[in-house]
Amino acid sequence: MDLGHLGRSVTQRVGVAIGAAAWALGLSACGGGSGTATVAVAVAPPEAALSTATRLSVGDLMFNDTSLSVSGQQACASCHAKPTGHADPAGTVLPLGGPTMDVQGFRSSPSLRYLLANTPFRFAPDGKAFGGFTWDGRAESLQAQAAGPLLAANEMANPAIADVAAKVRRASYYADFARLYNLTATATDQEVFDATTLALATYQIEDPDYLLFNSKFDQVLDGKATLTEQEARGLQIFNDPAQGNCASCHVSRVEADGSRPLFTDFSYAALGVPRNPAIQANADPAFFDMGLCGPKRTDLANRLDLCGQFKVPTLRNIALTAPYFHNASVATLEEAVSFYATRDINPARWYPVVNGQPDLFNDLPLALRSQVIQTRPFGLAPGAQPRLSAQDVSDLTAFLQTLSDDIAAPAASPRVTP
Repeated sequence: MDLGHLGRSVTQRVGVAIGAAAWALGLSACGGGSGTATVAVAVAPPEAALSTATRLSVGDLMFNDTSLSVSGQQACASCHAKPTGHADPAGTVLPLGGPTMDVQGFRSSPSLRYLLANTPFRFAPDGKAFGGFTWDGRAESLQAQAAGPLLAANEMANPAIADVAAKVRRASYYADFARLYNLTATATDQEVFDATTLALATYQIEDPDYLLFNSKFDQVLDGKATLTEQEARGLQIFNDPAQGNCASCHVSRVEADGSRPLFTDFSYAALGVPRNPAIQANADPAFFDMGLCGPKRTDLANRLDLCGQFKVPTLRNIALTAPYFHNASVATLEEAVSFYATRDINPARWYPVVNGQPDLFNDLPLALRSQVIQTRPFGLAPGAQPRLSAQDVSDLTAFLQTLSDDIAAPAASPRVTP
């Protein structure tokens, strides 16, 4: 699938995003103060005058601040950990949150990296959905995405915006935060909350860890490394529309202006992944998480044709983000690749057998299961010869492991180095 519909190159959009954030912040320092009969000039407190805090440093503190949650135990970083590509920490099956950290969500936490080229949710002329943030695209921007966990009952669990604002005002970094975001002493709760979500979004824009572009694959593009024979076979399978067909959604080519591939086109797909019995909400047989048509997203509830579709994630850092898919239903990367290879030809491997038959696509209501994607490598009859052999699965897995960022190394240019 072509990324041309996204318009400008990744490099251009990143620059625009950073510039827009800087403009929105209005970084003029607060001044003022009136004299008295005995004091001729009012001066800023020494700690303000000496502060070297920046939007990046304050945003980093806020992103890691557990005091912003009702439990006092959960920060943004609790579900978006740096060592795992800013996705769920290693060993997390499904995140827990809430006032006493015992409320389970029913979706895994997606990676926050490589999102700056994303756009607000929209429909293309052919009706296909693109853009938006989170698994169902309901957030229109990084800032809107940052607001969700602060108020979600299964995450940081603040009852209202006023509760978030009160916690931020008590934070050790509040004076720097207020100065950097032009918050006065009379700032309203809404103004403090809006500045908080803007600070979290700005942190993700300005911190190079979110756009490292320094994986082995990037080094290969720059002529500084070479794929092994197995990795090279995996890349060939990845790009081959008759085999893996992965690049049709997880775009792998370098753009005309040299922009590196993001391994997503920000579209949506109904993969028909198996129901995860570890999700507490799934104990109710009438409960279904259907992505674009609900239950978290409500504006498309009547678009039954969209039910079951979830965001196509970037595959950068995919080797770090187990378990896989929106419902964490598959434990390992090789198993996730195997799902694509064998979903249709060996469905009993993935779905429970009911009355002697696999209960296909059992995480969707029966009436909506026909909407599951059938494009290659799917679309084969049970028992058919696979498009992807066991060796192909192993080779693809090896290639995907070349997409992991090196967090100990500096970021590379968003464009391929000649």
